[in-house]
Amino acid sequence: MRYLKTYRVFESSVSGLTKKQEEFLNNYTLGRWKYDPTSGLVDVGGSFDCEHRKLKTLSRVKFGKVSGNFFCRYNKLTSLEGSPQEVGGNFGCYNNDLTSLKGAPQKVGWGFYCYYNNLTSLEGAPREVGGEFVCDAFELGKGQWNPEGWLKILKEGSPKAQKLILTLMSPEVLNKQIKKDPAGTIMKLKPVWNHENFKKIRSKLVWPQGYEEQMDIVGGLNTIGF
Repeated sequence: MRYLKTYRVFESSVSGLTKKQEEFLNNYTLGRWKYDPTSGLVDVGGSFDCEHRKLKTLSRVKFGKVSGNFFCRYNKLTSLEGSPQEVGGNFGCYNNDLTSLKGAPQKVGWGFYCYYNNLTSLEGAPREVGGEFVCDAFELGKGQWNPEGWLKILKEGSPKAQKLILTLMSPEVLNKQIKKDPAGTIMKLKPVWNHENFKKIRSKLVWPQGYEEQMDIVGGLNTIGF
């Protein structure tokens, strides 16, 4: 595996990367990058910032881990394919032409910023966000990027926010929560149990024996104001 610094000039390309790919990395990496020919991924020790470059794609390079920030804001991206799988700092993809978050990092240490796009779905959104999550329709603070925070948006958010958050609230996600903590999940779902947008999801939830009846009772109490 070969290590490269952004200020060096190379006469020949690293195996698996073209000279254009090397130039792309050298121009926008703030730190050091390394290419792993086994995985085909580029890891960055530092940050990466390619803002304001009129880019339509990131696919010329596929990133693995970026220890610092990753910014691809103010471009013309329609997809996040090629983005890092994991970012230690902030991830900013705002001011692009994205309609979903497919290809986004699945783990972000600090904030995730995707506002000023054309999002109709949050499909592909990170599993973990250590800081805040900000899009055009809603904002969740530090520690709120989880099913409980999503349910809060489903209950209190605008119609646009509710529509977006429903793309995250799959039965698969909630069934994992139910399996882990059925009693706690009952209380988290109580505020939205009778919500019109939640009914289709509700019908696909799998409860341990005895808990579904409890959920129906809690939902009934919620209807009459308890």
